[in-house]
Amino acid sequence: MGSQVDWLQIFIAALSGGIVAKLIDYPVDWIKYYSGQRKSAKALIDAHLDPLLKAADAIVGKTRSLADRDFSIDTSQHESASSTALNQDLIGLAYLYARFWGRINILAEESLGVSLASDKRGAKLQKFIACLGSPQIRLANRTHQNAIGELATEPSFNGRQRTIGLVEFGKKISEDSSAVAWCRPLLELLGKTHMKTTRQQLLIYGVVAHALVDTLDPKHQSTHPRLSYDNKLSKSAKQQIEHLVFGEYLKETGASNRYTNRQ
Repeated sequence: MGSQVDWLQIFIAALSGGIVAKLIDYPVDWIKYYSGQRKSAKALIDAHLDPLLKAADAIVGKTRSLADRDFSIDTSQHESASSTALNQDLIGLAYLYARFWGRINILAEESLGVSLASDKRGAKLQKFIACLGSPQIRLANRTHQNAIGELATEPSFNGRQRTIGLVEFGKKISEDSSAVAWCRPLLELLGKTHMKTTRQQLLIYGVVAHALVDTLDPKHQSTHPRLSYDNKLSKSAKQQIEHLVFGEYLKETGASNRYTNRQ
């Protein structure tokens, strides 16, 4: 009888010991996984944030310049986006958005399987990208935005994607009918800057890009400090920026609205 009890005690001890070991392993494994995710996210953000912010900064600078000139873009000779000889100003402006969307595409592709939100900068960046891609803010639907971003990228010598230059982009959308078809929604929008609604749409997008730059590069080590253009924003646009952009999408990013009221 005593030997049976001993064996029973040994069995229970072994069983409980295995369970305890497993219970210990689970949090250890989770900590290792989370730590690995953080390191991977940090490495990705370190590699991609700088070029992405520079692309966003270029949009901010151009939007500010256009706002100062009341969006005087020469599109009189080439009003149709399907024209065989697209206006160079229009191509140059479209390229800024295409390059930015291309950087977003590259980050998305290289971050598959990695939680960018495990890095504080990555978590903020995701909120800004979600805001810029929302139906109320975006300049083209997701399908066209992804396609336009794809047109602004190509594989580099090491097999990784890179953004192409303005001349390459201009040649691609001027000579390739499929490329210009994908770009048509953006080109048509940019060709309507004589319309107030279009100007306000571009200005709002520029404000979000401005906030992205100021929030993730507050010391402007890679970008330029720029003044806001609140005097060019309509009352409706200011309300949208205040309540939708900063009141909803950019909560908990540390972004502050200094764009609708000049400090």
